Amino acid sequence: MSGLNPHLFESTTALRVRQVELLASDDPQRHREKLARIVMDEMYQFVGLLDTQGTLLEVNRAALEGAGIRLDDIRGKPFWEARWWRLSREIQDQQKEAVRRANEGEFVRYDVEIYGQASGEGTIIIDYSLIPVRDTEGRVVFLLAEGRNITEKKRAEAEIARKNQELQRLLDRVQELDELKSEFFANVSHELRTPLALILGPVEKLLATGDNLTELQRRDLEVMRRNAATLLKQVNHLLDLSKLDAGQMQASYAQVDLGRLVRTVAGHFDALAAQRAISYVVEAPERLPAQVDPEKLERVVLNLLSNAFKFVPDGGRIRCDLRVTEEGRALLSVQDSGPGVRPELRQTIFERFRQGDGGTTRQFGGTGLGLSIARDFVALHGGTIGVSDAPGGGALFQVEVPLRAPEGVWVRKESEPPAAERDAMVQGTLSELSPVDVQPVHAGEDSDTERPLVLVVEDNPELNRFIAEVLSADFRVRTAADGQEGLERALELSPDLIVSDIMMPRMSGAQMIARLREDRALDGLPILVLSAKADDALRLELLRNGAQDYVVKPFSAEELLARVRNLVTMKRARQVLEAELSLKSDNLEALARESARRKRQLEHALEETRLAREQAEVASRAKSEFLTLVSHEMNTPLTSLLLTLKSVERSGIRPENTWRLERLRQSSQRLRHLVTGIIEYSRIGTGKLDLEVASFDVGALAAQVLEELSPEASQKGLKLAFIASEVPPLRSDARLVRVVLGNLLGNAIRYTQHGQVELTLRCEGRGHICEVRDTGPGIPREHWSRIFEPFEQLEPLRHKSTPGVGLGLALVKQVVDALRGWVELESEVGVGSTFRVVLPALVHENKVPPDQCSSG
Repeated sequence: MSGLNPHLFESTTALRVRQVELLASDDPQRHREKLARIVMDEMYQFVGLLDTQGTLLEVNRAALEGAGIRLDDIRGKPFWEARWWRLSREIQDQQKEAVRRANEGEFVRYDVEIYGQASGEGTIIIDYSLIPVRDTEGRVVFLLAEGRNITEKKRAEAEIARKNQELQRLLDRVQELDELKSEFFANVSHELRTPLALILGPVEKLLATGDNLTELQRRDLEVMRRNAATLLKQVNHLLDLSKLDAGQMQASYAQVDLGRLVRTVAGHFDALAAQRAISYVVEAPERLPAQVDPEKLERVVLNLLSNAFKFVPDGGRIRCDLRVTEEGRALLSVQDSGPGVRPELRQTIFERFRQGDGGTTRQFGGTGLGLSIARDFVALHGGTIGVSDAPGGGALFQVEVPLRAPEGVWVRKESEPPAAERDAMVQGTLSELSPVDVQPVHAGEDSDTERPLVLVVEDNPELNRFIAEVLSADFRVRTAADGQEGLERALELSPDLIVSDIMMPRMSGAQMIARLREDRALDGLPILVLSAKADDALRLELLRNGAQDYVVKPFSAEELLARVRNLVTMKRARQVLEAELSLKSDNLEALARESARRKRQLEHALEETRLAREQAEVASRAKSEFLTLVSHEMNTPLTSLLLTLKSVERSGIRPENTWRLERLRQSSQRLRHLVTGIIEYSRIGTGKLDLEVASFDVGALAAQVLEELSPEASQKGLKLAFIASEVPPLRSDARLVRVVLGNLLGNAIRYTQHGQVELTLRCEGRGHICEVRDTGPGIPREHWSRIFEPFEQLEPLRHKSTPGVGLGLALVKQVVDALRGWVELESEVGVGSTFRVVLPALVHENKVPPDQCSSG
């Protein structure tokens, strides 16, 4: 018993563990051997002992049970022939080679898959090693085989690798989308700048040479000029954004007088400061030589001063100061007495599309790009920009830039930036900030009570005036400048209808509607909402909460007038009916039954609205917010342009100016179609497209589209041909079919330089077939699928001569898919192209009739 643990045999003289029996009578050496066997058998990992030739001498229980074999079956045989290694001949040869290397004294280790679970029916991956065991003289006498099960680890590593690949794929996709976005911004900016130039040029020419213009005509042309300049400023911001994202924006250093540069830019705001009684102080050194990019620093100063004038109240204070720091850097400070910037916004306010004054009740417009571009331009100079509290309240923006260019950078001699580019940016900035002197409209005599009373609530004074003038021919009109004033005037006047914007200071249109619906006396007052926000979720919410109609800017005066007439007629008809029914008790029961039926219909409609709203909220919020913001900022001035142009045409113009007005009209319509196309494509992509299915004369619709596009074809000397057999009415969405035909014909006219464009309409089998054939350049076969992708164009942007942003055919494809149809293309280079659209009739959302062309 010497050397044995006495506690093992206190109650017995023998202990048995599987095949090993420990006896109290065992000598210490025998006792250790038996304990070693127990340890080996109970080990979880693979353990075996081989001789130097690879013959198996011993192996532990876990290894045997995993492979479903017995020791007697494999003892004395080559190790690589055992069940573990029979997964493949390659694995057996690998094991044989490992034995050879270990016999030469090498420690061998690798990962290998073997049969090792489910009694040899399942495989595992082990971290396998073969260790040489040497005697006292250093000779290799045994080989110790060990293996740890690392199957789960390998699976985890494989999953991590798969996730990493997926993440890399997503990162590559994000980078691709980012590059596509930058290219899209550049393309859109290119397309928008051309029609804007064609709008501003003729307008300024008319203002400069139109001595015989009436006061009304001159006023309308000024409205067009201001709004076009504002649009051009937003477009330039988008162009700068695309260049910055693409890494194409670099500082172009020149030797300039920085003091004179700051005074020149600041001087543009002198008249504005006087108009608004603002105390405006500018201090800069008489001369401050500096090596900077003058165009970009002009933009920085312009954007900071524009921001200050935007937020400072009338009669407030603005100070612009330039000095040299002790470190020899230029420090520009712009401070104002406005509301200031809250501490939590002082970093994010320099991010793109961020605004300190947000939401539907914001007081100031803009896309949130001015300060972001200023930050990026300062960073290009290696400078810093920040904001803090100004002494005495307000905001203090400070920019610090080096006075010398980096070593090795070429610095050109002092030069002036292009005057046209600079003046356009300044003009757009001042147009946004300048107060507009618009006299309130008070149309219609109070004594003329037979005419319905309409209240117009719109914060843009020019648009407010124009809407009032459009409605004044048929209605008495009163106006309000925001939701708060609109609520007060509605309670005072009890109008027949309210026409209201959504985004307004103090109280938004949505808040005003909610307050009006709390008043029982005004609960039935119809409300028509005007908004530049192309947001279906907002539209559904407003219609559910009390609005009767919703019109997206830009809109036509005729459409607005028609909708107002319909709502007022319905309101007055309801009042007459209620008055009649209140005198006849036998009709009250019928009215109650009708009311109950309408309530059930309304509950069903509300449920559908709820489901639609939930689907809309799932859509991509980042893109929706951006498109909403940009469409608001572009649609509002665009609406003013189109409506004012109508007014100018109605008021009469000298014959020699007729061509200028026609060019204005075409450019404005082109601009409108660009913005509308972008918004329509976004609406389809986010699942917000609602089909309005009804039967209509597709031949008449096609003729209307051809008539609308005939001026564009005539300008190019193209012949428009229309071939149509007698076809039955098509049951589909007429508005979307118009989009398809308009884009296909417009695309054909745009790319055809001579010859003709032909539209063929027929009905065969299960669908109406519309074919648009042109004699244009044709499309190479390798590009047939690519042209239906969004923003894809065969002509590189830098050589671009044909207008378009690459959305037309993509929009056609998306719309036709939504209408359950398909698009086919045939094209031959040098001969022309044929686009064929097949449109089935829609019965229900997902059904088509068996044969729509078998009868009329």
